[in-house]
Amino acid sequence: MLKRVIHHPETIGLVIMATMVFFMSNYNMLWRFGIYNYSVKKELFIFPVIFVAVYIVKKIFSVPVVRLLHNKSQWLSNISKDISFPLLVIIFNSTIIMAISTYLTHNYIENHFFISYLINWSRSAIVAIPLFFFVVQPLIHRLFNWLKSHHKFQ
Repeated sequence: MLKRVIHHPETIGLVIMATMVFFMSNYNMLWRFGIYNYSVKKELFIFPVIFVAVYIVKKIFSVPVVRLLHNKSQWLSNISKDISFPLLVIIFNSTIIMAISTYLTHNYIENHFFISYLINWSRSAIVAIPLFFFVVQPLIHRLFNWLKSHHKFQ
């Protein structure tokens, strides 16, 4: 069973996405509530909800739009797909999820939703992009390479 899961082509992507959602939801909750008002219970409750929301946004909107942009854009065809594809998916996902979460949590200055949204989005994007490219993706790939070498699929 473990060998099948490790060698499934979508497992790495789901683990990377779950790790990113976990780190970013913790980061945003700590930023919003502060270290003293942060609750692990809140995070454990909200993580599955956010993960499902991000998964739906990614499958329905982000990946199809980014795929279309890659097929139609001359500029994007000159950039490595390993960099541009996840970068654009992160940007689209964070744009949509931050708009929804800013609105639902009322984390905005009254009558200034758009300005508060831009501040929240930029604060998250500044962390999400380097976190993905320099921490999460390399560590998950290294972990799965190690697991695959120790659990050969026959």
